Amino acid sequence: MITAEGVTVRYGRTVALDAADLTASTGITFGLIGPNGSGKSTMLRAMLGALRRAGGRVEVDGVSVDDLTARQRAERIAVVAQEEPSGLPLTAWDSVLLGRSPRLSGWSRYRPVDEQAAAEAMSRAGVDALAHRGIDELSGGERQRVLIARALAQEATHLLLDEPTNHLDVRYQHDILSLVHSLPLTTVVVLHDLNLAGRYCDELMLLDGGRIAARGTPHDVLVPDVLEPVYGISMRRVDLDGVPQLVFRPAERAVT
Repeated sequence: MITAEGVTVRYGRTVALDAADLTASTGITFGLIGPNGSGKSTMLRAMLGALRRAGGRVEVDGVSVDDLTARQRAERIAVVAQEEPSGLPLTAWDSVLLGRSPRLSGWSRYRPVDEQAAAEAMSRAGVDALAHRGIDELSGGERQRVLIARALAQEATHLLLDEPTNHLDVRYQHDILSLVHSLPLTTVVVLHDLNLAGRYCDELMLLDGGRIAARGTPHDVLVPDVLEPVYGISMRRVDLDGVPQLVFRPAERAVT
């Protein structure tokens, strides 16, 4: 379980996150949604302990992230950032094996157990065949799967993802989130696409201007009366096979 209580983050005089609370229970996929600049990525970074909080507390399985060393955090929390080229001459295998670094002591070499963990992670993420390909030669969807495999090799119990479907086509968006949702981890994911959030998240928190506008199940949060004031666009909801999905109605432009 990962919890945040009263988390406040300021950038100068700007309040990016205002006393936000979050509880991601064991084994669920928890989605952070909201417009650009609403505080989603800030919340994720605060949960990781990667930025200074002006107030509040974050705990992982009852332990404050402030009391964990960098190695201890890495043993508990794996992170998949927005998809981007690494710029390093790494193969997919090299990248996944890096996930074992927090499990090593000092400058020790990778052990057979590390290689086994990396191989199992690649198999689980479905990227075995990419092992000897250069990481920057892969498509966006392939690269994201490799990064998820690296997180699995890390053997952390919590997974944080910042817009993992960014710049991916529709097939890979569903492939990636289907994989994420199937993992036996406590997962917090930042998403822009509300329909993807409705399909693959167990719980959602809607942020607006750094404050919590709504939280609950997708059925509770993905409601036009809740979303329209936040996003400034008309919409209606349809339930497909029990999954809430939204149809948007942009305002018509005046003809001059």
